[in-house]
Amino acid sequence: MSRALVFLAVLALGLPAGAAATATDIGDGTLSIKDGRGSFTIAARGGIIGTFARGSVVITDPVADDGTGPIVSGDDWPPVYRNETTTVYGGTRVRFRLIGGRFRIKVQGTGVNLSLVGKGQITLNGKGTGDDGTYSVNGESPIPVPDIWQFLLSSTSP
Repeated sequence: MSRALVFLAVLALGLPAGAAATATDIGDGTLSIKDGRGSFTIAARGGIIGTFARGSVVITDPVADDGTGPIVSGDDWPPVYRNETTTVYGGTRVRFRLIGGRFRIKVQGTGVNLSLVGKGQITLNGKGTGDDGTYSVNGESPIPVPDIWQFLLSSTSP
């Protein structure tokens, strides 16, 4: 009987802590951009892969050892090193990725395709041509890229 009471007491103490942890833990969200035209800024923790037909990407990786670091290929222009954590790449048919850790990326160009899994602040800024590509959040149906929109990406994002 005393073992059962001890077990129930420990269980009762653990339930509120477990419930609080799950109530505040928000999972990763997903963002997909297809054939984007404009400027797309992502400040997040997670992983991103992307390409663009023509343009530039500014990558800030503030912590060198918290992920793969930036991997960029196809850049025609010589990289511009703004400081020890920020580099600008550009050209045509550029591919980039960062997996794991915290980063900030700003892609400006045409033919932007990217996929992000993580949590963070997103800014979509289409060129206003009426055909600035599409985006999808958390697997929802794709919708046109707006002229400007900011939101927080997580598993609970609209």
